[in-house]
Amino acid sequence: MSRMKKIFLTLSTLVFISVLNAAEKVAFLGDSITYGGRWAMLVESALRETPRFADAEMVNFGLSSETVSGLSEPGHAGGAFPRPCLQERLTRILDAFPATVVIACYGMNDGIQMSLDRERQLAYQKGIVELKRVVEARGAHLIFVTAPLFYADQREKDGKNYDAVLDDQAAYLLQKRNPAWSVIDIRPDLRRAIASQKQREPAFVFAADGVHPGPLGHSFMAQSILPQLWPILKLPGKPWTPDEKSQALLQQRADILKHAWLTKTGHKRPGVPAGKPLEQAQQEADALMTQYKAAITPRTSQWNGFEKLDFTVAGRAALLVKPKQVATDAPWVWRTEFFGHEPQADLALLAKGYHVAYIDVQNLYGAPVAMQAMDDFHAHLTARFALSERCVLFGFSRGGLFAFNWAARNPQKTAGLYVDAPVCDFKSWPGAKGKGPGSAVDWERCLKAYGFTEEQAIKYELNPVDNLSPLAKAKTPILAVIGDADEVVPVPENIDIVEKRYLALGGAIKVIRKPGGKHHPHSLKDPQPIVDFVLNVFR
Repeated sequence: MSRMKKIFLTLSTLVFISVLNAAEKVAFLGDSITYGGRWAMLVESALRETPRFADAEMVNFGLSSETVSGLSEPGHAGGAFPRPCLQERLTRILDAFPATVVIACYGMNDGIQMSLDRERQLAYQKGIVELKRVVEARGAHLIFVTAPLFYADQREKDGKNYDAVLDDQAAYLLQKRNPAWSVIDIRPDLRRAIASQKQREPAFVFAADGVHPGPLGHSFMAQSILPQLWPILKLPGKPWTPDEKSQALLQQRADILKHAWLTKTGHKRPGVPAGKPLEQAQQEADALMTQYKAAITPRTSQWNGFEKLDFTVAGRAALLVKPKQVATDAPWVWRTEFFGHEPQADLALLAKGYHVAYIDVQNLYGAPVAMQAMDDFHAHLTARFALSERCVLFGFSRGGLFAFNWAARNPQKTAGLYVDAPVCDFKSWPGAKGKGPGSAVDWERCLKAYGFTEEQAIKYELNPVDNLSPLAKAKTPILAVIGDADEVVPVPENIDIVEKRYLALGGAIKVIRKPGGKHHPHSLKDPQPIVDFVLNVFR
């Protein structure tokens, strides 16, 4: 082999290795909705949880009023300036920031909020094609995101039916979608999310001005983008985003970098705050990233010889105890109350490769607000820690309300229920509407958690004793351990009713009764029946 050929091969190898080791650079492009930053920050936070993008450079280059079409309505901004066009600055951006991935969300401004017009749509389509040509000429992966909804809350204000124009733009992108065109369509998901939120909260507003989503609207955008983005980028697991406190740090960082880079690369949009010099901005961004990583990193300690991780989900303290060797498919059990009390079954399952999890939803008595926090916790564990989608819930005492209610709400995510001296009807405890003593303090808290008057609570028909059908349909097995002389949670008002009704529905339930047993002690001295139950439901 000649000396020149050896040199060429060596250089080629070094270039190849350099490309492989090059840090990812992600650029977000878009109009004022992207400039607002929240959806882009949420996407960034999820990407940073993957090995590929953990240390990536990510910058939001969104610019208010911008189009890809180059169109602008007469008198835009009171005649102060025409709408800027991405093409004017795109090359400068990519020269200064050689992105490997570009995520672009355009369209809201491209039809200039007028009725459907083919010439305007053609200008949008030409702009999209030019964006793709320029980005891909640099070797970057371009991912299009369709525009969000126009006047989603007040359709009557959309006199020109501009939302149909955005639908037409989306249809164009979707028609192009193939291996060469990466397209994420958020519009159907947004319609479903808005409708669902309005059912829960009739006063909810997605976009007060008809264009710019509020914070929850941006979250809906990210919730639609992320599951579609993962297969496009071939990322492992499921996307996860941190709590709001951590998000605030990342948003602050993203805003500093955004204005610095907008100033460095230049644009023609008046009124955008000038950014700091890039070197200074990067130093501040690095300090915030250090804070962010510290905020999302769980605190580690030991619990009975096993590693315990403490963290926050939905603003609530949460924990996960890890086995020394994880069993196949990463199964787990979920303590809904009283973590660490009578832990013999937990410890035996940890030894068999099961995780043990807990989130603090105390004093919420299975109310909807607790269910939402539990939903967030489940999503967090399955995404960030790759735990099994299905789990076994452990409901001790009042924890029975949480376990039964969440399982009925999520039967496909519930492998089984182990309940121990469980409260199955809050009218029995803490309400004291039967033979038990109840708890006046807890009853007041319970009414507050549900937002009920006492009369409304008495008429409530979704206590566990009333809401077993979803579990029976899903064939969810139940194991109960009780003292048959329980003086706090009367057996006839709670598990006896559940057992009778569940069997009548065709459900599988086994009740282990401790003769003469009181409310305490919980569990069994020998936890083997509980362990066997959990092992069997995962087989």
